[in-house]
Amino acid sequence: MLYTILISLLVVTAILLIILVLLQKGSSEFALAYGANPMQNLFGATEADTILTKITYFLGGLFLVLSLAVAIVKKHQQQELLKQLETPTKVQTVNSNIGTLSNSTPGSHK
Repeated sequence: MLYTILISLLVVTAILLIILVLLQKGSSEFALAYGANPMQNLFGATEADTILTKITYFLGGLFLVLSLAVAIVKKHQQQELLKQLETPTKVQTVNSNIGTLSNSTPGSHK
């Protein structure tokens, strides 16, 4: 269940990150800042640009943390599954040994 929640959050974060990156200005305007628009270079970036950039950084960091959490949870689930698969094998071996011992009664020889 935790794995499903983390994957869902990861997908939502990825979609939001893609949308925010597409909303930001392209790098072609960075080249124009050296001569085409000296006023923007003088006064700096607009407030919307810095907010989008901060949100993008936050979502990028959240994406990395969620990716790491998904990997850790998945590894823990795999280890639990391996433990569950190993435990019944040992129980079956003990049960089969008990079954062969109970089939041979002390008074009857085959």
